[in-house]
Amino acid sequence: MKVKVSANPRVSLRYIDSFVLGKAEFILKAINNYREKSVDKLKTKYSAEEFLALAEKYCDEVYNSLSEYNIDRPQIKFRSMKSRWGSCNFVKYVITLNSKLIYCDEEMIYYVIVHEFSHLIVPNHSKDFYKVVEKLCPDYRKIRKAMGEIII
Repeated sequence: MKVKVSANPRVSLRYIDSFVLGKAEFILKAINNYREKSVDKLKTKYSAEEFLALAEKYCDEVYNSLSEYNIDRPQIKFRSMKSRWGSCNFVKYVITLNSKLIYCDEEMIYYVIVHEFSHLIVPNHSKDFYKVVEKLCPDYRKIRKAMGEIII
């Protein structure tokens, strides 16, 4: 846990120190907030086997639910990601899910899978994209908000 300060080279160290000290309460509050919301604070909800089985089950469900779009089944990969819960390469037909989803509730895992599969139909975040998401996950707004409060 470090605080980085960037400033114009002409700003004195004395001024920077004074500024940071003046913001100390805010900085400490932000650090504590980060610690509370970080996945490092969360407990895994499933064993690795349970998580993989759950993800596979939801991938099957979502793929079958989108059969009207005649999409091919994508390859599913897992890896640890620092800034996103999942990604979709709609050219290579690969969906990558963040392995840190193991810390999340089932509804969150389902939402991420729906979100990434929806990119195979609409490759952006337009209204059309969210219509596809909402069709399979009507509560997606609530789930997204809850996930936005978790720091990965």
